[in-house]
Amino acid sequence: MATLADLKTRIVAELMRDDLDSGGDLESHMVSTIGRACEYYADRRFWFNAIVTTVDTVGGTATVAIPATVRRVDRVTIPAHNVELTEAILGEVDDIDSVTQGRPERYAYYNDSLRLFRVPDAIYTLRIYGVAQIAAPATGTDTSVWTNEAQDLICAHTKAALLRFPFRDPNGVALAIAEEQDALARLLRETGKRLKSNLRGPADAPWSRNRYDSSLA
Repeated sequence: MATLADLKTRIVAELMRDDLDSGGDLESHMVSTIGRACEYYADRRFWFNAIVTTVDTVGGTATVAIPATVRRVDRVTIPAHNVELTEAILGEVDDIDSVTQGRPERYAYYNDSLRLFRVPDAIYTLRIYGVAQIAAPATGTDTSVWTNEAQDLICAHTKAALLRFPFRDPNGVALAIAEEQDALARLLRETGKRLKSNLRGPADAPWSRNRYDSSLA
């Protein structure tokens, strides 16, 4: 498994810059740039950072905390009832009678939580589909999807950033951006293959809007 140290070695070799190497004047700058590259793509859904998890509601409580393992929520279902909640903006949910209780039908983001309507009248297990929260590597031995599955993408983005500043090499920037786009395209194609699923039935099916897709269970 590749580590942050492996990424650093690769970037130094490809840019041929000794000042980026261990003990070099720009080593710490390169590490922080790698971290920003990971953050840049942290909200993008790939096969390796897709997450499915669950959280239980509390009867009479309108909000439920988003699990710390989830960075972005894409979809919420109640599998036991074969329904999918509709995403709304917070104002839409707040404008509805907040004391009306029942099985939740909508959700909105609210301070790292999901604000639900209807207010749950019992315990419901919500299934959350989204993007996982994966930290950028910080020490040389750190290993994760950013240093492995996404290594080409993170290296290319980091090189583009370094070549833009501090090295101010426009030709190098253009080459690195092209490399980054190639790496991104490859990951998106692979993601499309691995995560391809008919999330909803045919448009004319009576359940097409809210029917829970059991194939994703």
